[in-house]
Amino acid sequence: MRSFLKSFHYAIRGIGFNIAYERNYRIHCFAAVTIIVLAAMFYDFSRVEWGLLILQITAVIGAESLNSAVEQTDNKITRERSRHIRHAKDSAASAVFVVALGAVFVAFLLFWDVAVFRKIFAFFSVWYRLAGLGLYLAVMLFFIFCKKTYKKEK
Repeated sequence: MRSFLKSFHYAIRGIGFNIAYERNYRIHCFAAVTIIVLAAMFYDFSRVEWGLLILQITAVIGAESLNSAVEQTDNKITRERSRHIRHAKDSAASAVFVVALGAVFVAFLLFWDVAVFRKIFAFFSVWYRLAGLGLYLAVMLFFIFCKKTYKKEK
């Protein structure tokens, strides 16, 4: 039982590592939070639609985690240029790209609704909501791109 519980600790530690050191992971997390909030506020999704949305989000973040694992392992093996390492890293990155591309298609199917777009535009036409959105975006961009905050390990 103890080793079973430790596996959760390791998984959570991996999430923490990815948030702290992997910019693309932070980008995907930011996108996921934004999409879930907007979906909850403006869309009336069925259980199946919510399931598809959550499945796509977790698939993209999971693929990004695996990509990070491949990169970390390859960097530990060697820092020298190697076509095998390059192919491994490129293949892992292509997995993220393919899953993310699929997520874009699913998002298009779920979110493309001109009436809802009008509702979103009307909601953010009030100055303080637009200012709140701008603040949210500024905080998220800082969270994603501020290297000094997250790069503590070399």
